Amino acid sequence: MNRCECPTELTLGCLTTQAALSARAFLSRRLEDNGIDMTIEQFKVMVVLWKEKSSTQQNIADFVGKDKTSVTRLIAGLEKRSLIQRSTDKTDKRCNLVTLTAQGIALEIPTMSVLSQASAYVHKNIDPKELEITLRVLQTMCQTLNTPTNTSKELS
Repeated sequence: MNRCECPTELTLGCLTTQAALSARAFLSRRLEDNGIDMTIEQFKVMVVLWKEKSSTQQNIADFVGKDKTSVTRLIAGLEKRSLIQRSTDKTDKRCNLVTLTAQGIALEIPTMSVLSQASAYVHKNIDPKELEITLRVLQTMCQTLNTPTNTSKELS
């Protein structure tokens, strides 16, 4: 059985999981092939910082979808490689601000180029209209699943 074959009936949950795992492995290989030493989790942290320039660890944790402890480990690894730096927030001493170093900033263009090339490759055999529909369906699914339900009757 290959990576995109579901062992049970064909379901949206199974296929989205398999597609996500395959895409993750593909992007990891592409980063490695291009000499970019970064895990997917570290990549997600860097994306937040490339967009925001500076962020709190909690905001990063919320975006990445990991708990604060896991993000602290990711940040420590990136800091050890001199891609980011942490400092205490001057307005709220309880928060750490995470910012990019010059090395972290320099990685944005080559890393995002790899992402763009990988996305183009993944999408090359998909009709643009079908891709648009798929993305809209997945966005709706995420909104539905991330909206708290008021009663358990909605699940019946």
